[in-house]
Amino acid sequence: MADMLTIASLSLNTFKKALEVTSHNVANVSTEGYTKQRVIIQSSAPGNAGNNYQGSGSMVGGIERLYSEYLQTQLYSSQSLLDRYDTQASLSKQVEGIVASNDEGVQEFINRYFSSLQALSDNPASTTSRQQVLDEAGSLESHVGNLTTVLNDTSAQTNNQISDVVTEVNNRLKSIQQMNVEIDNILKNTESTPNDLMDQRDQAILEISQYMDIKTYYHDNGGVDLYAANGRVPLLASNTLMRLEASRSDYQDENRTEVYAYIGDQKQLISDKIVGGELGGLLDFRDNMLGQAQNDLGLTLNGIVASMNWQHYQGYDINGDAGGNLFQPLSTNAMDNQNNKGTVYGSDITVSFNPNAGVSEPPYDGLTALSSQPATYGDKETYLENAFSEIGQFQPREYELMYNASTDSFDFFDYTTKQPVLDSSGTPISIARGTAANVEGLNFDFTAITSAPVDEDSFLVKPHKQILEDFSKVISDPGLLATRGQSPVDSNSDGSLDDEVPAPAGIGDNVNIANMAGLQSAKILFSGIDGKATESLLGGYSKMASNVGMYVRGTNIQFTAQSSVHDVMVTQRESYSGVSLDEEAANLVRYQQAYEASAQIVATVQELFRTLLDLSRV
Repeated sequence: MADMLTIASLSLNTFKKALEVTSHNVANVSTEGYTKQRVIIQSSAPGNAGNNYQGSGSMVGGIERLYSEYLQTQLYSSQSLLDRYDTQASLSKQVEGIVASNDEGVQEFINRYFSSLQALSDNPASTTSRQQVLDEAGSLESHVGNLTTVLNDTSAQTNNQISDVVTEVNNRLKSIQQMNVEIDNILKNTESTPNDLMDQRDQAILEISQYMDIKTYYHDNGGVDLYAANGRVPLLASNTLMRLEASRSDYQDENRTEVYAYIGDQKQLISDKIVGGELGGLLDFRDNMLGQAQNDLGLTLNGIVASMNWQHYQGYDINGDAGGNLFQPLSTNAMDNQNNKGTVYGSDITVSFNPNAGVSEPPYDGLTALSSQPATYGDKETYLENAFSEIGQFQPREYELMYNASTDSFDFFDYTTKQPVLDSSGTPISIARGTAANVEGLNFDFTAITSAPVDEDSFLVKPHKQILEDFSKVISDPGLLATRGQSPVDSNSDGSLDDEVPAPAGIGDNVNIANMAGLQSAKILFSGIDGKATESLLGGYSKMASNVGMYVRGTNIQFTAQSSVHDVMVTQRESYSGVSLDEEAANLVRYQQAYEASAQIVATVQELFRTLLDLSRV
């Protein structure tokens, strides 16, 4: 009977613990990251009863955490991709809205500007029509300025979000590091497993996966290592924390926030390695959508500025002088890499649109004498042909220039893809120090660099983003609009004006302003392999809007697909590790009945003892 009492007492403790664990499961049915627990009930060691081993009841062998490392890591991966596409979709729709709300405005202002040119060609002597051209050019400038401001604000917002996400990741990494220490201490110093603490750690890891893609490596001692960038960048290794930092890029003047990791004492750029989570979405949106939209828009504006200025140069104003720049021409300098070791600076590198470099200066500025014109009108036509040929070579690209000491030249790379920029024959482009040359329609001038930089010193040029900041009309006097074309006088009666000295036609002539109006429908941008342009100026803008729409559509498709994958992973995880109230209710009834039965055994033993005591008194 003593053995019977012991068995009943152990049974009471066993099912009491089972009821406690079941109650704990029910209480945490809505707790994020909670993993269902289960009591392991096992038979106590049998005792020797004569010639037989007799059972001695049951005991709690431990509390099991119904956890699948495989499902958990798959959940991290699906969560990371889901948040990436969610972030991309949210931000890209914002830019799509900006572009859409301004799309009609930009096209309308461009069309109104060209309409004013057409009106002036119908009445080239009209002061009112001349002023209307300048007013419409000013309206286009204002509208482009507003759109540029909004895009710049979006870029600043993206930079701030990158910094905020990095701060959140660092905070959670620190928490996981502390939990690793606590888990290790509990496992070393006690016989229990810190199931709830492990759940909290997994939840913190899941939250990090919302911010960036990670890989986890669990150890037998209960610790966990975290790596980013497909396992290439340690975040938490052997419980040593690698701090992340969000700071300006090596090209400080570009105001671009990058993500760095401190591995030991080394600061390593990892922005290009992060592909998942909110951070991956922010970086992809910035580089492949927002930045691309700015470069696409800037390319169109560079096309408008260059084509207008050089066509304007073909004509003559009311004073008989050659047309000067109608819009502020592109002129920018390279940016310095803060890690450069030499004494050559980006200000020594000038980038402009100079299609006739070495033959002619850029368009007549209205300040020098008419004698600055070329020898013949045919020369001017050649200059115009050269200008349109170079405009067709424009690419919406940012250029990283790296000095190559072995060749004493600057090698050209695409700043976004880091791939070499190739010429029409597929050869990487390189320009010798101390020289100048055209690359994809733009003139890169290194003639001011008289001493060699240090090998691999690099510089950055963003010509199409620069024109967004500089786009403006420079003529304020309507009399300076070059409406007239070349004088029709054939002095040598050879039937050609090409060999004639540049001279203005009559005051009422409209040839040049009509040619300027005709640029609205002319194919100017994006030359094919045959050298012929394929898009008009408005077509170039439409291409930018189309690229924005394609990015949004592609992101939405990815988000929808990843949402389905994530739902499946959540369902699988919940089916294995989640709390089922129906299951727990059944367990409560089962354990309660077992507990009551054990209590009944105790009561029976007590009654038997009482009976024996009563018999002994007789």
